[in-house]
Amino acid sequence: MNHTIRLLVICSWGATSSVLCQKINEAASQKGMALTAKAVGVKDWREHLESADLVMIEPQISHLRNEIEPVAKAHRKPFAQVDPVAFATMNGDQLLKQAASLLSTPRSLHRTE
Repeated sequence: MNHTIRLLVICSWGATSSVLCQKINEAASQKGMALTAKAVGVKDWREHLESADLVMIEPQISHLRNEIEPVAKAHRKPFAQVDPVAFATMNGDQLLKQAASLLSTPRSLHRTE
């Protein structure tokens, strides 16, 4: 039985990432994928890092990439910046694909009954 992959999405205050995570979670549910996205603000991300399986930052905090990425990688968490076009359009399907591509075995996201 596979566990649910936990995606941590970091933004300035957690507001836009909350909407984005809702879109990602809807896309995962529709596709039967075991992934759940959680939104956090930049002040709180360290508190949630241990429970995450992968980390993505939104484009508006790309200036913090050099601060966040090394910490995520030191904790062996795959890391990426959210695709700017997918972010602008709140495209949950595209962002789900991006998250899956960060994992070494994307097929592990599919639920097994």
